[in-house]
Amino acid sequence: MSTTLLVIDPQNDFSNPKGSLYVPGAAEDCNRLSEFILKNIHNIDDIHVTLDSHLSYHIAHPIFWKDQSGNNPVPYTIITYQDYVDGKYRPVLPELERAAEEYLLALENRGRYSLCIWPLHCILATWGFCVEDQVNNAIHTWEHAHLGKNVNFIRKAANPLTEHYSAIQAEVPDPNDPSTRTNFQLIDRLKESDSIIVAGEALTHCLANTIRDLAVYIPAYRITILTDCTSPVAGFEQLGEDFIKEFKAKGMQFETTETFEFK
Repeated sequence: MSTTLLVIDPQNDFSNPKGSLYVPGAAEDCNRLSEFILKNIHNIDDIHVTLDSHLSYHIAHPIFWKDQSGNNPVPYTIITYQDYVDGKYRPVLPELERAAEEYLLALENRGRYSLCIWPLHCILATWGFCVEDQVNNAIHTWEHAHLGKNVNFIRKAANPLTEHYSAIQAEVPDPNDPSTRTNFQLIDRLKESDSIIVAGEALTHCLANTIRDLAVYIPAYRITILTDCTSPVAGFEQLGEDFIKEFKAKGMQFETTETFEFK
């Protein structure tokens, strides 16, 4: 039996209390995850780590938008398509108005979210982009124990005109940008494993959407979520509860680092 560990966005901005978009509980998640990796270093055959990889000017960041008074929206503002129609918010750059309008409409038609404005986070080449120290040390220790194998890092969210919660595809894929379309390379690599263990941040967004997209291609029973290694974004807890309920019903496994058993 081959076992793969998929870690979603274990980055400082999410996982360190000093991070710009800290997920409450994520620091403890990282503690448990790093201990789990080190304890089971010879039971894990492959490790994949996704990385939110933003530019400052992004459709989900405050500096992209302005309200009717010319002010940027505060973080955690929700911008709906109707807000756009009513003129409540507009892009700072007028040439992006059509793209923004089409994005808001497409996002809502997918039925997952309205646009949430997040604090600037995981900006390329910053401290917040880097993997949290304990997890980083654990995965590189794993590499040293598996000479010839390297952790597979998957960057996502470089396109400034779409959110990219899922590691499989952007929320609204851009047909002209391959990085936003379905990541079949990752899917094919995960298909090679008999068991896929998933941890990381956040349960409500990047982890949930990655799993929703991945379960289209890989049977749910082959995937186990480590529930003590993932946490919800504050204020969105119900999304996390709904996700767990949905995928338990589909046969996905939900375990902790203490109850999971390698086969």
